[in-house]
Amino acid sequence: MNPIESVNNPSLYFNAAQQAAAEAKRKEKTASATRPAFSKILSQDTDEKKIILEAEGLPPEIAGLSQEEAIVFLKDAVDSAGDAFAERMTADSFSKYRTAIKQFMNFVVKQNFDVIKHPRAGFNRKGKKRDPAVQIQLINRKLDTLASDLLYNHMDKLKILAKIGEINGLLVDMWAV
Repeated sequence: MNPIESVNNPSLYFNAAQQAAAEAKRKEKTASATRPAFSKILSQDTDEKKIILEAEGLPPEIAGLSQEEAIVFLKDAVDSAGDAFAERMTADSFSKYRTAIKQFMNFVVKQNFDVIKHPRAGFNRKGKKRDPAVQIQLINRKLDTLASDLLYNHMDKLKILAKIGEINGLLVDMWAV
């Protein structure tokens, strides 16, 4: 018959510790070997898009939208901010309206125009290389007409904004002197 080992036997302790360590290693390997879920990859992609959009001065809400949906979203934002500004002409509503127009125009310019630089041969009078010729091509005519219609519809508000911006510029000039 085998003798019964006592509880104070050190081999029992080391054996249990080794088994626990081996199981922890197995769990670590399986955790590192599992691939990220497809939805997790997509969410990381949209997070990156949101960061890029914020850096470009665009709202992060348009990250997952198509170009047409983003334009509709931005146009609605301009319209609602314009209505709020017409209703109560406060500094807060003015800044929201100005931001909405800026975001809309940034999106239109980024999505609508393509800048092509053509290098030119030769040197200028100072002996430096000549600046490249710049050609701007209109990519999406529908987007351009929408932008011009929006600007035409909001012309009176934009004139007020221009006057306010001019006054603010004069105040800054006076303050700087």
